[in-house]
Amino acid sequence: MLRLLFSMLAISTVLLGCASPTVVQSVKPGDAGLTCAQLQNEYSDADRFKKQAGEEKGVTGGNVARLLFWPAIIGTYMNANEAISAADNRMTYLAGIMTQKNCSVPASMTAPAPAPVVPDPQSK
Repeated sequence: MLRLLFSMLAISTVLLGCASPTVVQSVKPGDAGLTCAQLQNEYSDADRFKKQAGEEKGVTGGNVARLLFWPAIIGTYMNANEAISAADNRMTYLAGIMTQKNCSVPASMTAPAPAPVVPDPQSK
């Protein structure tokens, strides 16, 4: 019984240690031919992949299991950073196509409002 429990624990650790976030392609063939709705769906998918990659960098069951084999956690963090960067690039690329097609760009890609200028009281 103890041997079975240990075997199941070892298999679970190995399987959890192999999980890694998805790295999306920044540019896909046919992106320019997509409709506004399809572009927004692709944008949402990239945003979801970015969030999932960010979650992999936190304290998760998989990361706790990877502590037993510390090079795996380093690989996961590097892969998560690569996945976040690729998702950002994809979102920027899609936002450019949306702008060219006069589609509405999701709020997360619109430029932030400029910060208000506060006069320096010592400059008077």
